[in-house]
Amino acid sequence: MFLSPLYLSLWFMSLFSQASIPVANYWTALSKSRQAKLGTPRIRPTSYRVLALDLPALKTYLQKVPTTGTAPTPLALPLPNGTRRSFQVQLSGVMAPELAAKYPELRAYIGRALGAPGTDARFEVSATGLRAMITAEGKVYLIESYRTGDTRHYICFDKAQMPPGSKRWQEPSN
Repeated sequence: MFLSPLYLSLWFMSLFSQASIPVANYWTALSKSRQAKLGTPRIRPTSYRVLALDLPALKTYLQKVPTTGTAPTPLALPLPNGTRRSFQVQLSGVMAPELAAKYPELRAYIGRALGAPGTDARFEVSATGLRAMITAEGKVYLIESYRTGDTRHYICFDKAQMPPGSKRWQEPSN
């Protein structure tokens, strides 16, 4: 198959232009020694990463997300394998307008991965911190607070890494 020089040059330019896009990244991976100081996580998958989040900076970024359209800068979200994906972020609009007006601190967002069709993120930010779900390549990745009440430290894991029986829903007892 013959590819024209024009096609090849456009393809290379697109690769380099995507690489130079600034991305908002508020995550820092924690060393094993810093993780040990945190104690046991509230969620215990068999494999996970522990990260610190600059939540105030993330909230400042999210304030710039317009009510329609996407944020001016893509947002990086971590994956359990040590990489990050960049997402175009927009408000979700899952909350009724009356509730959204009453609770402006509760915001839900949708992210579409740059250069990875079919990779999406849904996340929310509230007084308890961030909760996120990323779907990619048929997998579901979760980002949850490391400990209850801790808005600085997070655990990132593949949902399939949860121990057997941990995903069962049980009827509350009366």
